[in-house]
Amino acid sequence: MTGGTLKPRGGRPIYLTPWGVHSRYMLSAYLRHILMVAGALMTIALTIDLWPQVAVLSADPARGGAFLIWHVARLAVLRLPDLLPPLLPFATFLGVVWSESAFTESRERLLIWNSGRSPLLCLVPAALVGVLMGGALFILDAVLRPAAIHVQMAEALGREGIRLDRSQSGANQWIALPDGVMRAQIEYGPPVRLRNVTIYKLDREGHLAEVNTAATARTLPDQRWLLENGRYWRADFENRGDVLSTGETNEEVEIPFQQRIVSLRLDPLWLHNKGLSPQYLWLSELGTLSGAEIMSRDLSGYRTRLQALYSGPFFTGAMALLGASLAMLLFPYQTRWRALVSVLLTGYLAHFAFKALYLVGEFGYIPSIVAGWLPTLLLMCGVAGVVLTIQRQRGLGLRMREMPKFADES
Repeated sequence: MTGGTLKPRGGRPIYLTPWGVHSRYMLSAYLRHILMVAGALMTIALTIDLWPQVAVLSADPARGGAFLIWHVARLAVLRLPDLLPPLLPFATFLGVVWSESAFTESRERLLIWNSGRSPLLCLVPAALVGVLMGGALFILDAVLRPAAIHVQMAEALGREGIRLDRSQSGANQWIALPDGVMRAQIEYGPPVRLRNVTIYKLDREGHLAEVNTAATARTLPDQRWLLENGRYWRADFENRGDVLSTGETNEEVEIPFQQRIVSLRLDPLWLHNKGLSPQYLWLSELGTLSGAEIMSRDLSGYRTRLQALYSGPFFTGAMALLGASLAMLLFPYQTRWRALVSVLLTGYLAHFAFKALYLVGEFGYIPSIVAGWLPTLLLMCGVAGVVLTIQRQRGLGLRMREMPKFADES
């Protein structure tokens, strides 16, 4: 008793820090189990991907024989950035759930609950591992994946390198234009060139108005193209809808030329990357093409891919939080198999929804921003609902800590 006031007795308040021994311990467990899961998934994925390509490499005189193992190992390294990004969010989820299950079975969860640690503070390690894995996903997906595939293309290495070899122009391709259609062989360059070009231009009523044929074509500034060694035909203005010749007097005339400049709303960058999947484009090219004027379904693919690139790290972080929060809710003291199956099924459905909406957006059925961000936003809402349920069960509301209370002795 001091100054006539009663001083409370008992233990002093315990303040719990977000970044402490427990958080570091859980973060290391998460990372260890995520790497183990990712390693197992990549072993399966690489085996399926590389097994058919061994025969392709062994048939190549430059890569077969004694150096076959070296080229297979090199191809495996180059295939990792292409195979790992789609699996990394789910591997993050599985690693977190594995760690939480082991944490529960060792009774460490019970110890932490009894210490008065808030569930919100228990999610700090999951949030940190989500940031780390999300950053790794962005580097792998946006930087290393295009770099790896361009090496394969330049060396015609492996199945994808041969299929996407840009030194081969391939057969004639039909390309839609805002005012017509074109058929040509593409030399991807850089710089982009066209061979065996035929351009059909239509008037506003959809009638054939002009035909240009040329041996080659190359791009000029301001959406202009230089045609070389060709001929052109232009319909009579008075009889533009009638392009059939029924007699000698109506015979159409093609005018030869050495060089002719025509206006074509055709993006050279799109031609340079035509045939490449959006995930193989450099981030700068993807940003440019997502805002380009392209008469192709590729435009929705570029836009959806760009949104998925930016939302992917957030989705990965949400998957880590989902695994930790569901584990705290469904098996805080004992890991029952039904609860574990429910958690794993929930994570798989979230992963499947992200991929399914990406495909729907890539084909242009829904806006790209919806395809890229809706799964992430729904997942974050689900995590918030689970965490709020746990907080309410413990009588905490939205408080970040739970203070142990001590009764005064009279």
